Amino acid sequence: MEIQTLRNNLLEAYSAENLNKIAVVLLNFYTNQQFGSLQKIADIIHDFVPIEIDENGKGFSKLMLLYHPDRGELHRSKIENLAADGNFDGLLGYSHILKLERLEEISAIIESFEDIDYSPVYAWDFDSEGFTVSSGNGGYKRNEKLNTRKNKTVTFYEAIKIRQYGHTKISFPAYYLEDIDEFEMASSDINDLDGIQYCIHAVNVDLSDNFIDDLRNLENLGLIEMLNLSDNRIENIDPLEYLTNLRELNLANNRIRDISPLFSLENLEFVDLTGNKIPMASVRKLMEKGVNVVG
Repeated sequence: MEIQTLRNNLLEAYSAENLNKIAVVLLNFYTNQQFGSLQKIADIIHDFVPIEIDENGKGFSKLMLLYHPDRGELHRSKIENLAADGNFDGLLGYSHILKLERLEEISAIIESFEDIDYSPVYAWDFDSEGFTVSSGNGGYKRNEKLNTRKNKTVTFYEAIKIRQYGHTKISFPAYYLEDIDEFEMASSDINDLDGIQYCIHAVNVDLSDNFIDDLRNLENLGLIEMLNLSDNRIENIDPLEYLTNLRELNLANNRIRDISPLFSLENLEFVDLTGNKIPMASVRKLMEKGVNVVG
């Protein structure tokens, strides 16, 4: 297949109409708790993107994010850029969607969607009992820049939306965060960790180069093993004592003086304390516990 042909096929596959059609199928399976059917869809694209959906539906968000209509513009832009660069392998990375051309046959048990309006979906409404797809006409500016220097509160939740979609004017269900085990959110202008409490399966988290000063929302994320909090505004690290699986911790360039909450972390192997005013006695105590300390 020539690169131009693949480009055209992918642009059609990632059209607003097709993404809406795929999203409706996925959402119907999910709301009807037909997780086995969702796994069949995941199996079709497994060679490209391995996704496992368990009996409780865990893993659905990863599948949904691949074909979320609000990411269509971003996908199409990247496809155009890859084609312009002659990057055939890069385009192949997007071609998993082509394997879903006969999705209706897989979803025969779902209600007919002949009457669905396939206009671009920009708003997704979710409530406590479930969620529905809705079309939104409100405009938004893509790639909006968050600016904390104007005293704007930028939460972890908002920064995730910016990272995923390029804007914040979208309903983004908190349970999407539950399936993800790695978060790279460095240099995201975050000054409030609200939203990170939903990342209950997080293992590797990078929050470096932000404006964070309160760690309380980390308290219940006990699966975290690697955490980068360097270059923030942190003084109190008490919440870290609850991260019992923590192995590697970067606290460089903060305002920390007391590291006693780290003394009880039995799995801790490495800590970077560069740029903090830590009493030498505390550093020695940490080292005596077998922790490799830098700074």
